[in-house]
Amino acid sequence: MIGPEVLLGALAILNEEGPDGFTVRAIARRAHVAPMAIYNHFDGVNGVLEALWTQGFATLRDALGVYDHAPVDDLFDAGLAYRTFALENRGLYTVMFMHRFRNFRPSLDAVHLATLAFQTLVTHVERCQAIGRFSNERASDAAQIVWSACHGYVALELLDINMAANRDENFYLLLTTLRDGFG
Repeated sequence: MIGPEVLLGALAILNEEGPDGFTVRAIARRAHVAPMAIYNHFDGVNGVLEALWTQGFATLRDALGVYDHAPVDDLFDAGLAYRTFALENRGLYTVMFMHRFRNFRPSLDAVHLATLAFQTLVTHVERCQAIGRFSNERASDAAQIVWSACHGYVALELLDINMAANRDENFYLLLTTLRDGFG
């Protein structure tokens, strides 16, 4: 089966070398397949990117979907899960958020998956609103602020320009500040 080997090879390149070395030939070499197999199976590098984008947003959506505790705690846990996902899936996170690959435009179905991941965060905010939190904000606006803050922190961390003395404690403080700031 060619698909899984190609995706694993593609992720290895992204994790180890970053997007600069992301070519059909490099992916084929990592996956131990002929370059033509990637064109036949994925229609080239953009098909590989589409598969990674889809995998990434499906995985992120699952990670954010924590509904075990009180709504505020679940939102907090979703923020922690976001960071964990990014740190443990650098290659996927790169495709999803950190690099715009030339000529790659995700399909409508792939964009829909990204929207569903965001909607999971909106649902967390709506649950918080039901108990009186985030009451002065549109749920989607509050979710965008939370997502943006988490992404900014994680992006700095992935780029190794996060200057926090203790990154875990600092991220926890970020989430606490967001939670308490929205009241």
